Amino acid sequence: MANELDTRLADAQLRPADLVMQPEMLGAARPTRYAFSRTMLRRAQANGWQFSRPRFEMNDTGEGLAVYQVDAEGHTISFIAFTQTLPEDAHTDRVIAERWEICAALVDGVADDAVVEHARQHVTRQEEGRLDPRFLVLTRGNRSVRFFDQLIEDLAAGRQPDPDQVADAGYIMRSTAFYGNGKYGMRSFDGYAPDHPLAASFRAQFLAAFLYRELSYDVVEHCAQVRGGAAAVGFDDRWRRFFGLGNATGLGLVPFFVHHPRLIHAWVGVRELALADVRGMQVDDHHRAHLRTTLERARRHFATGADDDCTPFLSPRALVPVLDRLIAAWDTVEAQDDALDAFYRAVEHDEPEAIELAVTALIELHEGDDAEIDALLRVDESGPIDHELALPAFGQMLDQRFPWLDELALDDATADEFWWVISDNTDEPRRTRREALAPAGRDVAIDVALRVHRLRNELASTTATTVAELLDNHPEHRAAVARVFASDRTYGEARDNVCAADYLPLQLQRFQLAMYGMENYKPKSTDWLRVTLFQGAPRADEIATAAIDDWTFPARPGNSS
Repeated sequence: MANELDTRLADAQLRPADLVMQPEMLGAARPTRYAFSRTMLRRAQANGWQFSRPRFEMNDTGEGLAVYQVDAEGHTISFIAFTQTLPEDAHTDRVIAERWEICAALVDGVADDAVVEHARQHVTRQEEGRLDPRFLVLTRGNRSVRFFDQLIEDLAAGRQPDPDQVADAGYIMRSTAFYGNGKYGMRSFDGYAPDHPLAASFRAQFLAAFLYRELSYDVVEHCAQVRGGAAAVGFDDRWRRFFGLGNATGLGLVPFFVHHPRLIHAWVGVRELALADVRGMQVDDHHRAHLRTTLERARRHFATGADDDCTPFLSPRALVPVLDRLIAAWDTVEAQDDALDAFYRAVEHDEPEAIELAVTALIELHEGDDAEIDALLRVDESGPIDHELALPAFGQMLDQRFPWLDELALDDATADEFWWVISDNTDEPRRTRREALAPAGRDVAIDVALRVHRLRNELASTTATTVAELLDNHPEHRAAVARVFASDRTYGEARDNVCAADYLPLQLQRFQLAMYGMENYKPKSTDWLRVTLFQGAPRADEIATAAIDDWTFPARPGNSS
């Protein structure tokens, strides 16, 4: 059944899924104004959220308790954080870590003594703790080994940071998880009342991340004040927004992407709908100025960034000539009445990084209603099998929904080189070569392309006449049959095979991180990368008055020592 998003997509001039869902395009995505981080901040400003810090009990090394409070639309929401210091060799991003320098939770309600004590007993234990529906998000992480102490030293001495020493990663602390949706007894997503300020997708997680970032600034400035006394300073206007919150993410995002085709369709569909709307607009002077500002700001951001090896992505410095090409393309078409569409057409045959930077810049001009966007992103993921469907009709459905399988060489030996599993050692998704370790029924079933390909081969020889009869004879194809029924949306399937020898997980990861609002992509292997969230965003005390969308692509501050 068509939903509101699909009805609107049907009336739009959209980019085809065979382009948008190519792994190279997904792996070039960047945040747009509809990233979850940005819609959260706009909601906070539009509805007058008030931020405060009722408790801040830290010693001279930044160990202790902090409580932040948000009064939002008749609700009080609290962020409770416990901090400690760990030796450098105890820092890890693994799920199985038993100790963290920051353990925190977002709670619906006032953080009175009883709530704080309950959190102290359970939040600090992370996976071993047990919570209740008052708790919305559980998070944890560590201080930056490279930057945290250096920032304290600088501020304590009365000077601002040296940008060449502390600014390449763009964060003070980093997180490794934002658990929610019922895990460990917390409130499920369906448990929010419709009018709750955090009832939209991922809003609770991104409020937690925003307050975690606020904590990072407050702890550094507190420690600097204790150490430096009267000589100490706080971050000046050039630095107080620059740092975001670091994050490391790995292979777990691949199963998430594969397991939620209708959700991914909604995420992609909203971006494509916004792009189509903008391309159809008649340009005016405001659009011209805004687009140029976005492109020039992005160029400054990348020009002041690092030149690290970010393979398979381009490093910040390597993106400068990409922005030069985009600006030159805009100069060529700017005077046209259809300049926005002409700009996209001028770059659509460039490399994926250029195309998706242009998409991000264009969507900045979109003026959709955030509440409507939130509603479009709520998805019914149920897709029951029609067991009575005649097999010829089912075969036609498969061919219509998976025509791209023939592009993947799925009969080659290298097509099934890897299988996916939850590691016994790390409790995280991993992939391994089949000859190294047999699955033995322990695999994470995300091999959609292979399963549907094998199902299609079965359809060519079976004597079954209905889906039910096929599954009676071949129950091993049930997952593939279910996927064909569930894959009834335009943008639900990446054109890729996650088991292939040359499969690159970073591409699906980056798309999801872009949707969240994360930037500064720094791969550490083919399987995981570090990113930054809320870099350049307004601080909590600025939400009421800030130009709430005027913070993306922050340039590294100049040396102000």
